[in-house]
Amino acid sequence: MKDRQVRLRDDHYQYVQDSAFTLSGLVREAINDVMEGKDEFPSATSRDTDEHELIRTSVTVTDEHEEYLRSQDVVFSVFVHQLIEKRMMRERKLEQLEEEWEDGLD
Repeated sequence: MKDRQVRLRDDHYQYVQDSAFTLSGLVREAINDVMEGKDEFPSATSRDTDEHELIRTSVTVTDEHEEYLRSQDVVFSVFVHQLIEKRMMRERKLEQLEEEWEDGLD
């Protein structure tokens, strides 16, 4: 296992701290999806960090993942950023659907 350093936006860091999943597990699962052809790495090389404090943390990946990441043209921090953004967006949509469903019951 290898630790990869990544700097998360403060809102992403807080989201991860408040969630039931582990960041390393989420990242490893997403790398597996890319390796299996179910998803792709982002082509972006930068991320929106304006007006956000960056907090350094680490993500543990397998040796196989580390080797694969090194062989790809991917900016790891952008990959992690987009992964968290997708997760947050999915959660917001679920909350919105729950509210609409509850409003329909009234």
